[in-house]
Amino acid sequence: MNVIETNNLTKLYKNNRGIKNISLTVEKGDVLGLLGPNGSGKTTAMKAILNLVRAEGAVKIFGMNLHNDFEKIMLRTGALIESPAIYKDLTAYQNVKMHAAMYPDVTKERIEHTLRAVHLLQYKDDKAGRFSLGMKQRLGLAIAFVSEPELIILDEPVNGLDIEGVVEVREIIRRLNEEKGVTFLISSHMASEIEKTCNKVAVMYESELIAFSSTEDALRLHPSLEDYFLAVVKDKRGDVVI
Repeated sequence: MNVIETNNLTKLYKNNRGIKNISLTVEKGDVLGLLGPNGSGKTTAMKAILNLVRAEGAVKIFGMNLHNDFEKIMLRTGALIESPAIYKDLTAYQNVKMHAAMYPDVTKERIEHTLRAVHLLQYKDDKAGRFSLGMKQRLGLAIAFVSEPELIILDEPVNGLDIEGVVEVREIIRRLNEEKGVTFLISSHMASEIEKTCNKVAVMYESELIAFSSTEDALRLHPSLEDYFLAVVKDKRGDVVI
């Protein structure tokens, strides 16, 4: 089953940045990475998929029309886009609880389990305004995970994390995918992170989707995902080697 389907998704801003004709399919159980430099359109694509910006084209999630069935889709979807939506005067626990109130049957135990998974349980009674950038990012992940969604969309999820935090987030994604079958759409400008986390990769460059491959196939033809990215960008630009 296709969890996400986009058809000619287009959203251009006044500076002519955004996305152009993005047609993308994310299958159930995929961990798909959107790989591209800053400004390539990754965040805009995710916002359009989540209806956070109005875009031309069509989006289906779980086979449902994004605009007609938005509430049903969101009950099955978690997301972290750009900076986490955190209330500084609330504690970590209160922040997660407030977001969890939008979903049925989220218990205190599940909130604490989610905070434990992102290594914030010991700070559950601390106000989020005192958190470091990395801790705020972990709290944003807890908010995205707490409803136990079938689809999770993460925009640069390891931004601001130290090495241990990066590894921990990677392991959480892998565990949710392998044990619970959660489908992920993840963006990153770091090829190495996509390589270690995702089973499929979509390359975005200058607002367009220019390549799509399984990570396995990309690595069969290139030493690393970084080399794969450079090769498809070079092909897109028509660079000539002299």
